[in-house]
Amino acid sequence: MTSFLLALRSSPLRWLLAPLLALDLILILTRDDYWHGLWGDTGATGQVPTLLLGVFAAAAAAWTSSLRRPPEVAETLSAMPKPRPQAELPRIAVVLCVFVVPYLVGQAVCFAVTASSWPAGFTQYLGYLLLGFSSLLTATGLGWVVGRLLSSRWGPAVGALGWLLIAMVADTDLSVVNGPARLQPDLLEIGLRSAAALLLLAACLWLPYGPRITRISPLSGLAMVLALAATAAAATSPVIDERHGSASKACVKGRTDICLWPEEEKYKPMAQDVLARAEDLPPVLGTPKAVYSLGLVYTMDRRWGGDFDLDSGSVWAMADGVTMAISTQTFAACRNKDFAGFEAQRKADDQSVLAVERWLEKRLAGGGEPEYRESGMTESMAKAVEIGKEMADQPEAEQRAWVTATVRHVLEKYCD
Repeated sequence: MTSFLLALRSSPLRWLLAPLLALDLILILTRDDYWHGLWGDTGATGQVPTLLLGVFAAAAAAWTSSLRRPPEVAETLSAMPKPRPQAELPRIAVVLCVFVVPYLVGQAVCFAVTASSWPAGFTQYLGYLLLGFSSLLTATGLGWVVGRLLSSRWGPAVGALGWLLIAMVADTDLSVVNGPARLQPDLLEIGLRSAAALLLLAACLWLPYGPRITRISPLSGLAMVLALAATAAAATSPVIDERHGSASKACVKGRTDICLWPEEEKYKPMAQDVLARAEDLPPVLGTPKAVYSLGLVYTMDRRWGGDFDLDSGSVWAMADGVTMAISTQTFAACRNKDFAGFEAQRKADDQSVLAVERWLEKRLAGGGEPEYRESGMTESMAKAVEIGKEMADQPEAEQRAWVTATVRHVLEKYCD
C-alpha cells in the first residue's frame, strides 16, 4: 500500500480522476432514459464510457510504461526488499485506479437508478459490468506493452489509436451500446476474458525498459507471448449470446396480444396503450393472434425473431411491429401465387398498402411525428407516406371510410 500511495502521489495521472469521473457521468446522464428499469440496458449504459476510457487508459498506460521513474521514487523503491516485478506493480495499479474508479462510480449511479424497481434480469447487469471492467484491463495491458516497445513520444498515440481501431474496426464486443433483453452476456466467457487480461498485466511486470526489450529473458518472453495470445483469443471470442425465447413471456391481452420478455415488464403500460388504440379499428383490417418482442418466437426461416424491438424504448417500434402484423394478415391474399398481388402493385406503382401502414402506425403510436427518418423512397412512396400520416389526424369517421375503401381497392384490384 505504501508503494502504491507513493506511486499515486508522484504520478500526474492522479489529476485525471475528476475529469474522467465527470466524463463518465456526462456520457451516462445525457443518454435517453429508456434504460431506467431495465437491468440489461442499465449495465450496458454504465459500460458505454469504456469506449473512451479504454482509449485514454491505453494511452496513459503506454506513457507510464515508457517513462523511467523519477530519481527520488527510484531510490525509495530500490531500498525496499522487493523483486523488480513487485516494485513495478504500483505503477500499473495507479493506471488502473485512475480509470477503473470513474467507471465503477458510473456503474454505481446506473445501479441506483434501476435498483429501486428491481426488475428481472440482474445477471445481465452483472455481465455488462464485468464486460466494461475486462475492457479496461485489456486496454491497460495493451498500452503497457506498447509503452515498453516505443518511446514516450510515440507510445501514447500508438496505444490510443491501436485500442480505438481494435474496438471499432475488429469484429469484437469489447464495448456495446445497449443491452436488450434478447441478448445475454456470458459471465463465464467474460470472466475468462478478464482472467486473460490480468495474465497480460502480470506478464508486463517482467518487461524491461525501452531498448532492453530485446534482452528479455526467454521465460519472460514466453510468458508475454502466451499472455498476448490468450488475451487476443479472449478478446475476439463472442461473449454476448442470443437468447432462444422464454417460457415466461409477459403478454398483454387484447385484440392482438403483445408479448414481451420478462425483463421488459416496464413496457406493459406502453403495450396496453397500443392495444387500446387498436380496439376500434375498422373490421376490414385483419387481426393477428399475437405479436412478439424480437427473439421470443422461432420463425419459419429457423431463427429466433419477432415483430419489433425495444432497443430504444420507442412506442413507434412497438406500433410498427403491430402494424406490420396487421398488414400481413389483412393483405394475406396478395401473397398467393408467388406474391402476384404485390408484384402487380409494384408494376402499377400503387403504394396504397404503404399509405395504410403509415396511417395505422401513427394511430397506434398515439400521433405525433415518427422517431425515425424515412430514406431511399421514391416519389410515389413518399407521397403515400404523407397521405397516411395526414389521414391519421382526420376525424374518426373519415379515417374509417378511407381505410375501408383503400383496403378493398387493393384486395379487389390486385389480390383476388
